[in-house]
Formats: sequence, structure tokens, C-alpha cells
Amino acid sequence: MGEESERLGHLKPDQKVQIAIDMTDGCMRVCADGIRQQFPGISDEALLDKLRERIKWAKENP
Repeated sequence: MGEESERLGHLKPDQKVQIAIDMTDGCMRVCADGIRQQFPGISDEALLDKLRERIKWAKENP
């Protein structure tokens, strides 16, 4: 990861923020897809509730 870290170090701050946002979006989509697989037909509201629960659980159980 040394070479990759070096490349990231040369990015502008706004580029680094955008990469972090994109990575977070990707993680949320993967998690949401997993919830949809577990609960077919789940409403958008219920999906968001379950997604929030999982994020909260992950923060409390590192």
C-alpha cells in the first residue's frame, strides 16, 4: 500500500473527500442490497431504518 498511499498524498483535499464519499456510498449500497436480500419487498422507509440500525451496531461493536 506504500505506492497507493503516496498517490493519495498527492491528491487535493477535495479529491480525497470525494473518494471517501464514493467509498461510503459503495459500502451503504452493499449493505442495503444485503438487507433487501434478507427482506424481499421491504419498503424504502424500513430499509433506511434497518440500514441505520446496522450502522449504529457497527459503531458500537468495532
